[in-house]
Amino acid sequence: MLRILVLTLTVLWAHTAIAKTVLITGSNRGLGLEFVTQYAALGWDVIATSRSPDDDEDLLTLAAANANITIEKLDVADLDEIAALAAKYKGTAIDVLMNNAGVFGDRPRQAWGALDRDLFRQVMDINVFGPLKISEAFADHVAASETKKIAVISSTAGSLASIRNPPGAPYYAISKAAVNMAMRGTAMRLKSRGIAIAIFMPGAVDTRMLREAVGLTQAEAEAATNYDYKRFKPLTTKESISQMIETLDQLTLDRSGDFLNYDGRTIPW
Repeated sequence: MLRILVLTLTVLWAHTAIAKTVLITGSNRGLGLEFVTQYAALGWDVIATSRSPDDDEDLLTLAAANANITIEKLDVADLDEIAALAAKYKGTAIDVLMNNAGVFGDRPRQAWGALDRDLFRQVMDINVFGPLKISEAFADHVAASETKKIAVISSTAGSLASIRNPPGAPYYAISKAAVNMAMRGTAMRLKSRGIAIAIFMPGAVDTRMLREAVGLTQAEAEAATNYDYKRFKPLTTKESISQMIETLDQLTLDRSGDFLNYDGRTIPW
């Protein structure tokens, strides 16, 4: 009995000593949910945030099966919620801050000839100001950690070097170019604190957002045999996230603020 008790205490001590913490925004589906899944499987303590977690069935089920997942309510466009969550976790070291939450925006309301200013403000607020403000709010938490990493999910849609035709969703593209600049500046600001920042292009991943980008429903995407979706050769969320986690783990300060492909290659911006 004593031997079993000693072994149990040893395991608990080891978890306490080596467990790292990741905070992930937009954890309810797609890339965010897969980040939660993989970090939890790696033994990390996961703070999974969502705008409306009470109805996020997949996330709730995952958390019920994994004691190292804590779900928190967070709307990345709500300054009071950001401040409250940062205060709640004051003194908690966060090894990785993953800014994943984002929106594509309704296509018709960002079409040329029908530009909607309210939608523009919403997309920019969530996709740009959100990760910028969250990085500011949690900078001390990240600086207190051993790993000291911040990441943001961007897109080649925001790459000036890659654009060849007018974007089909200009607000989304503008927001991704803007968040690249926002996080590049943040990387310069936080470098002296030892914090490295990755601006990620996750690849063409088979998610609802990719289907929205090419104008398909999920059923249409699954049924397609010779359409553009196939030319993307979309990655699974598992493939994309596993490589981003590895790339982030290997990120050093000399590459902080670079625009990175999911596999670690620097891509034009």
